[in-house]
Amino acid sequence: MRELRGSDARGAEGPLQDKRFRQMLDAAPDAIVVVDQRGRVVALNRETERLFGWTDAELLGEPSRRLITPAFQKMYDALGGGDSPTSAPRKRALVSAFARRRDGSDFPAEVHCSPLSTSENALSLVTIRDLSAFQGAQENLFQQTEQAAVILASMGDALITTDVAGTITYMNPTAERLTGWRTVEAQGQHVATVLTLVSDATREPIESIPERCVREGRAVDLDEGALLVRRDGTEVAIGDSAAPLRDRDGTRTGVVLVFHDVTERRRVASSLNQATRDPLTGLVGRKGFEERLTRVLKRAAATDHALCYLDMDRFKVVNDACGREAGDELLRRIGTLIYGLLSSGDTLARLGGDEFGVLMECRSLTSAEEIAGKLRRAIEDFRYVWKEKSFSLSVSIGFIPVTAASGGAAGVLRAAAAACYAAKSAGGNRVHLALPEAAPGVRQEAESRRIMRLSRAVDEGHFQLYAQATVPLAAEHPARLRCEILLRLRDERGGVETAGSFLPRAERDGLMPAIDRWVVRQTVAVLGRLHRDQPDLELPLCSINLSVSSLNDTDLVPAVREYLAQHRLPPAALCFEITEAAALRNFAEMVRLISEIQAMGCSIGLDSFGNSMASLAHLKALPVDYVKFGGHYVRSVAEDPVYGALVHAVKEIGRITGIVTIAKEVESETILQKLQDLGVGYAQGHAVAAPEPLLDAKGEVALLRVQRSAAAGLSGSNK
Repeated sequence: MRELRGSDARGAEGPLQDKRFRQMLDAAPDAIVVVDQRGRVVALNRETERLFGWTDAELLGEPSRRLITPAFQKMYDALGGGDSPTSAPRKRALVSAFARRRDGSDFPAEVHCSPLSTSENALSLVTIRDLSAFQGAQENLFQQTEQAAVILASMGDALITTDVAGTITYMNPTAERLTGWRTVEAQGQHVATVLTLVSDATREPIESIPERCVREGRAVDLDEGALLVRRDGTEVAIGDSAAPLRDRDGTRTGVVLVFHDVTERRRVASSLNQATRDPLTGLVGRKGFEERLTRVLKRAAATDHALCYLDMDRFKVVNDACGREAGDELLRRIGTLIYGLLSSGDTLARLGGDEFGVLMECRSLTSAEEIAGKLRRAIEDFRYVWKEKSFSLSVSIGFIPVTAASGGAAGVLRAAAAACYAAKSAGGNRVHLALPEAAPGVRQEAESRRIMRLSRAVDEGHFQLYAQATVPLAAEHPARLRCEILLRLRDERGGVETAGSFLPRAERDGLMPAIDRWVVRQTVAVLGRLHRDQPDLELPLCSINLSVSSLNDTDLVPAVREYLAQHRLPPAALCFEITEAAALRNFAEMVRLISEIQAMGCSIGLDSFGNSMASLAHLKALPVDYVKFGGHYVRSVAEDPVYGALVHAVKEIGRITGIVTIAKEVESETILQKLQDLGVGYAQGHAVAAPEPLLDAKGEVALLRVQRSAAAGLSGSNK
């Protein structure tokens, strides 16, 4: 902040002598001028210099009204900021005016005057906010409103809006054609009069979807098999959805309905239902899938099988935005994506519309559940681009075991479809396991076995620690070894399960705090022994993932302190990771955990960073030591310049704030090179080093060998 000096400063008592007050003014985003009783400039902040083009030396002691366009100076005087004899007494007030820069250019501004105290000779703060951007936004809003009107009139789907009472307020031309009502005739009518719906199967009237939307206060979809009875009595098959309209305060103001003619789609679906091979995707059709399932059921007693029923969550968005051709191509690509993740003994089919079925033969329930999770994650990570439009997708998966007691093929498919519906009703993008209703004790018994197995793994040490190298991408980075500690579980057949197959279940069963502590305790013990045996060796920096449950575990940090003291391990050898999504859902707990972990001498980072554009703002709010990003950010960085720009932005913010950036899931040399070119700090993934057991067969720490091998491989890749 710039202020008067010498004799001119004698009247600038009080706040102007407070260093913190001056710092706050300089940090303000708006121009702020401090004026005396005669309206002279006593002090100004840096934004005033930038916005108006005047220096502090040129403005100090000058009438503050020179910053206001002449036509608005009387209004400014009335506000109490000017030096006119008619200036009003000082009080909190605000006016809209035009301000003038040094170069003579004017700009719209909001001017606010506020006295700093109630004394007779009190100084006042004059805040001048530049409204140029707001004025441009108003013009953009007008243009967007005009564009929206054109879009609504030309869109291929029918659209109707109503008020909260169900009275029609708007119809687009497509809605006129489908209903047979003209807009001028429909406006003012109740929506049920214009949109008469009956069931194709029962011919019974269907509940008004707008009324259901208002009653439930959420978006709802019309059930399959609905027919619209047009004004002339003819019928047309439609698909329909409704969503509540709200004002800026969140109050419901009405309903918007979007519907379209699905006659042709139902005809194709009916044909597809009978087809052995799906002509669109080339996959097995519904009939062929049912035949295969029937054969499996006849010999189901011999071994374990499982069935997944998949329903795309946002397929309609693609169809509505880009048309059926784009939707058909998406179905083909999804079919190819799923097929590539299955083994040769699995059967993949398109069951109808955007639904797929996967029959996994001779596979345990645990193994099949892991495959279902892989399918969900693969579709979530898949990015569909159609004519410069990009879409993110997800899938709801119903997952059931197939046994000799499952019944017929039709019943098994119904059970799987019901499980899929449960996954979708719970919010989508998830796998829902449903066990047969015919044996109510089976589910409880199976769940009890899983819980006991995981509990024994914690108590008896059946888990196994792995390490995956995290290596620097630039020579100037310190050479200290880094890695992430990963968890594996030995299964009953001698194999090794990855964390994705058992941690979600452990989270549901409340076992994660105990598992988190087991990982920390074992890691500290291993590193403590290494430090004791080789005291001159620089310890590697090992990161440990903490679950969301540990955010609420107030005893975690004291337990970590106890482990460190017991094994005499320097705290700087450990860092902890929490996913960004978990941190933001539990913000207060995350802030507490950051403070306690850093005070203990360990570091902490955000994992799976980059859920939205708002992620960049979180870097300022959470004082973490590093961020780790993967998914689309990394996989698309070599192909899509948008992701390259996002990664560069994360790196730059990290550089400014002192936060280390780590790219994970780096699976190719091309991506690795691109990340290095962008200046990302570290990389982790199979292109660098695969996960390896933390301890070798002799019980010795294998971490150093893993790290050196990874670093050597990276060095070779950059030559």
